[in-house]
Amino acid sequence: MQDLTIYKDFITEIKDLIYKSQYEAMKVVNKALIQLYWEIGGEIYRRQHEQGWG
Repeated sequence: MQDLTIYKDFITEIKDLIYKSQYEAMKVVNKALIQLYWEIGGEIYRRQHEQGWG
């Protein structure tokens, strides 16, 4: 029975590592997307003023 408990704990540790890595990756992707959208918005704003769009 002890072997089963050790195995379950090991699987839980592996899952936690995966979830933490996925979360960190998600934060990096979200940061990059926010930066992209900010740059796109800035470019639209600049062209609106320069070229009289909108």
